[in-house]
Amino acid sequence: MSHTYRLAAIVLCCVSLAGVRSVAAADADTLVEALTEGNVSLGVRYRYEQVRQPDLFDKNAHANTLRSRLSYQSGNWQGLQLRVEMDHVGYLTEQRFNSTRNGRTDFPVVADPKGADLNQFALDYRFNDTAGATLGRQRINLDNQRFIGGVGWRQNEQTFDAASLDMAVPGGVKLRYVWIDQVRRIFGPEQGGPPAAFDSDSHLLHLSGAIGGVTLSGYAYALDLDEAPALSSLTTGLRVSGRPAWQSLSFPITLEYARQRDYADNPVDFGADYLLTEVGVASNGYGLTLGRESLGADADAGVALQTPLATMHAFQGFTDIFLTTPADGVVDQYVRVSGPAGPVSLALTSHWFDADRGDDRYGREINVSAGWQARPWLHLLLKAADYQARDLAADTRKLWAQATLTF
Repeated sequence: MSHTYRLAAIVLCCVSLAGVRSVAAADADTLVEALTEGNVSLGVRYRYEQVRQPDLFDKNAHANTLRSRLSYQSGNWQGLQLRVEMDHVGYLTEQRFNSTRNGRTDFPVVADPKGADLNQFALDYRFNDTAGATLGRQRINLDNQRFIGGVGWRQNEQTFDAASLDMAVPGGVKLRYVWIDQVRRIFGPEQGGPPAAFDSDSHLLHLSGAIGGVTLSGYAYALDLDEAPALSSLTTGLRVSGRPAWQSLSFPITLEYARQRDYADNPVDFGADYLLTEVGVASNGYGLTLGRESLGADADAGVALQTPLATMHAFQGFTDIFLTTPADGVVDQYVRVSGPAGPVSLALTSHWFDADRGDDRYGREINVSAGWQARPWLHLLLKAADYQARDLAADTRKLWAQATLTF
């Protein structure tokens, strides 16, 4: 069965499951009115990024990139809404970095290729107050984006050509099912480097609910990626988080376990575990977090758990050394302190990276960030990262200065 017919079948299934009951009160009287009275917004994000890897490159990378984003959302007409979003990434100075597309392999990588891309083109439909579906190119961010996310840090975001269904089921449980036809990756529409897209026949199932102040979510992610069969996998897991409080203190805690195995055309039979334990204490905007995250390895198969559709920059350090999990897995033990300094939000994180199997000590990384909402329409950000290699990769330092304007 072709992807087009599968997509149509899933949409029909969504309709039959949710019931064909449109929202009782539509905002627009006609389709034309819904289209002409929609909301338009413009966002501009400038970023300077510097990368130093002296053991690998004689030159440092310097990237001055500008992303312009034009977004449109129609009004509501009989439960239907249209979303369209265009991105354009351009360069303000000479390309003194490897964008993964420009052939500048004598520089370290800054994965922000230039070009224009259709970021979203999706139709939302609300069957009733408890169920809805989305068809088309869309964002998909599940839980903390450790397995499925939009990679919003990069200038060209990751989005998905997909059909999704959201439902509230009895017992206060929210269900989300997604079928992914294509993964639109961060490398832009042009060719000449990593694949711009993965053709896919992937299925995501996510359940979430709350019991007595504790949030629970369970998931099953079956990834079938044609261009990357070695990354095709089935991951099933459970995530539990809560925030008990005592007087002015709160104690955030998160526990998560998942099991990943081969799926679809993956040429290797393997099984590996994911485990996260994170505890902390917070008061008046200040926080201390201790965490341990393990991406396990299958010693017999010689492979480790991978997260190819995750927002990986948010995990295992800002330098992105571990975008691909080493064959012996990785254990990330970290300490984070955060809090305000006047109007500025500060965070300092220290990571210690070791192999999940074996005695290798990969290295250590320090991350610092400072963000300031200078105006309702202007956000400023400074970030720095320093990875000190021991048994894996090379010493890496990165620096970012960013300004985001929203109109």
